[in-house]
Amino acid sequence: MSAPTKPRSRSHRTRSSDSLLHKPHGAIHPRVQAAGPEHFAIIAIDPAKARSKWMMTDFYGNVLIPPTELEHHARGFERAIETINLQIKISSIKDVIVVIERTGKFHHPARRAFAAAGFEVRIVHPFATKQFRQPAHPDCKTDDTDLAAIYRTAVNGFGLTEPVVPEDYLQLRTWARHRRDLVKKTTALRCQITDLIHEARKRAG
Repeated sequence: MSAPTKPRSRSHRTRSSDSLLHKPHGAIHPRVQAAGPEHFAIIAIDPAKARSKWMMTDFYGNVLIPPTELEHHARGFERAIETINLQIKISSIKDVIVVIERTGKFHHPARRAFAAAGFEVRIVHPFATKQFRQPAHPDCKTDDTDLAAIYRTAVNGFGLTEPVVPEDYLQLRTWARHRRDLVKKTTALRCQITDLIHEARKRAG
């Protein structure tokens, strides 16, 4: 006869209820509480190849800067950052994050520009953006609806900070990828040479 199962202690239930439901690298609520929701700003960026679209809201979703186009050149980034800094003073913003949707390589220019300007940049996966867009706009996909979805992902803890990777690891990863590429090319060439040898023997026979 098996021993009766001991009930879980109340302390275990308390620890479970106190655990954070958001992703650890995406949680912003402690900072929102410290600054105040109306003084915490979220800059959502929907990137594309030559230009992006962005907007600025507070934590409640009040639009501080409406959806605006951002050209991917130095002056375009400077103009956007100047506009944001001015709005930060006007709205008495105490804390701000920049949330960019990961889109191939297109999000890198905006990520680098805002990081260089001193903003904390967070990345959101397109799957998360899609899930937060469809309930509100199931049959409509525009830059503006994507920006609203990116804002929702940030509020719900899906705008993730990227870990700092050591330089030696980046170099090692580059070498490993180069080696893997060489192995694939070598294998393809060997297969081609073997096929050509077989074809030559058939023709000679």
